[in-house]
Amino acid sequence: MSEPFSPEGFDTFLTFLVLALAGPWLLYDTFNLIRTRKLDRRDPVVRDRHFGYVIGILIGVVGVLGCLMFQNVI
Repeated sequence: MSEPFSPEGFDTFLTFLVLALAGPWLLYDTFNLIRTRKLDRRDPVVRDRHFGYVIGILIGVVGVLGCLMFQNVI
């Protein structure tokens, strides 16, 4: 039975898949955090949204850096 991907091809495919998810996630949450930075931070809803955006940014950074480190780019 032949394999659809070589091991290196599978690694590359998964890297691009994770980058395709983590990169836009990082940009989207960064954009939303910048867009909502002037809202009243005493409002619990605003604080909760900012917390969620920061967590999303961290997840995106981990995904992008993890892929780059896995491929020995950095």
